[in-house]
Amino acid sequence: MFDSHCHPTDIDDPELVVRSASAAGVHSLLACGYNHQSNQAVIELRQRLPGLPISIGIHPWFADESTEHLSDLITKQNPIAVGECGLDGTEELSIPSIPIQRRTFEIQLDIARQLQLPVTVHSRRSAAQVLDIITNFGAVRGVMHAFGGSYEQAKSFVERGWLIGIGGAVTRPNARRVHRLARELPIEGVALETDAPAIGLHDVNPPDVRPAHLPIIAAALAAVRGIEVQELVEATNENVRRLFGSQALPY
Repeated sequence: MFDSHCHPTDIDDPELVVRSASAAGVHSLLACGYNHQSNQAVIELRQRLPGLPISIGIHPWFADESTEHLSDLITKQNPIAVGECGLDGTEELSIPSIPIQRRTFEIQLDIARQLQLPVTVHSRRSAAQVLDIITNFGAVRGVMHAFGGSYEQAKSFVERGWLIGIGGAVTRPNARRVHRLARELPIEGVALETDAPAIGLHDVNPPDVRPAHLPIIAAALAAVRGIEVQELVEATNENVRRLFGSQALPY
């Protein structure tokens, strides 16, 4: 089982977080960077845990950070993905403007295209804009993490070879929109994620979410789809290998 998006370096004792996830059946996870400090943290965590899959990028909340050396850093460190990157349409003064976000996002998509890497994308209130932008980077594929758009938008991403990250929201009884995504999207277009420690599950609130909670998410998603958990895990594992390569989740 693979957690396609989480932030163990935002949790005390990230090495223990990774080991606890493995003991719970989460045999691999993507430790995502999101700004200069976070990128360095995931690089250092991988030094302590050789083989740990990491991603390196600039989150839209930090889109005003310099991207001058980002391509060199990604080339040198050889992550399995670029990101967390993307767009955030939330109207908060603390968040860089959409033009700044878009420029930083497009720089990262271009890096991903040049290095033939997938991306992990944040798209709060901006799915339509992300869809528009990625048409200019046709070879790039990725995961729409914690997807907040419509079913029709999600389907458009899947038709382009992207995956939709399904996380803790699927465990909530009244999460109708997420349940529709979970039930109706082709299984080939689904990835599991926790976004630990940020996104809560039913009865587990941030910041207490851990990658070790992924089996709860898998069980809830399987129940919504009416399939066995093992069938779901095998399918999503294969999706992950197809997108990220066997480095993410060895057989």
